[in-house]
Amino acid sequence: MLVAGKCPPESGALAAAADRGFEAVELYLERHHLESVEETIDTVASSDVRVVSVHTPHVPLAEREYLDRTDRLAAACDAYVVFHSRYVNHVDTADVEELALRSPYGYENKTGVSARHLRHMVLRPGHDLVLDVAHLFMAEREYRQELESLLVEYGDRIEVVHLCDSTPVQDGLAFGAGEIDMAATARLLDRRFEGIVVLEVMPDHQRAALEAFAAAQSNELSRMVAVGD
Repeated sequence: MLVAGKCPPESGALAAAADRGFEAVELYLERHHLESVEETIDTVASSDVRVVSVHTPHVPLAEREYLDRTDRLAAACDAYVVFHSRYVNHVDTADVEELALRSPYGYENKTGVSARHLRHMVLRPGHDLVLDVAHLFMAEREYRQELESLLVEYGDRIEVVHLCDSTPVQDGLAFGAGEIDMAATARLLDRRFEGIVVLEVMPDHQRAALEAFAAAQSNELSRMVAVGD
């Protein structure tokens, strides 16, 4: 398992992620980051962290050029594309497939979308899923059971997991600020998942999240992700 931070592709943000103890990050993109893809590639290449995943900007499919540029950036970084836009739903996957992205990609489960819907609209048709734990928590009372079931049943199509705390109405919270049992969830991921876990909390809370995630582990992983090791 690789534990990653999250930040925009900006020199200061990338340096701050490294200072917090991350060796890898997922990039958060807005349109302006993609006005010059080559400049963004150069910025990332000169940083001390590795880009392992790239989150699409929140744009409609009509703004295809930004999705194509995201794909170019991901390909240059040898990174995975997290396809997630507030303007695109899981029922639109057929239209997304027509984009013919070159990079490997998966569809992030949207806020409040049930595991049943994900199985029918994303996984059973053969697509990859980026599994956001907080979004699943907002949809499922038995979220840990559903999380484990999805990882066991479809683990070969889940490359990236997003992790933060959440209430039933607000996600993106620091570890311990919501209602998810973060320690139990971290241990579940340790048992069942071998991919990338992105700690999707605000920058000021990412170091604490990394430390908390490591502390929840009972094996070598705690030493691998501990800050300063």
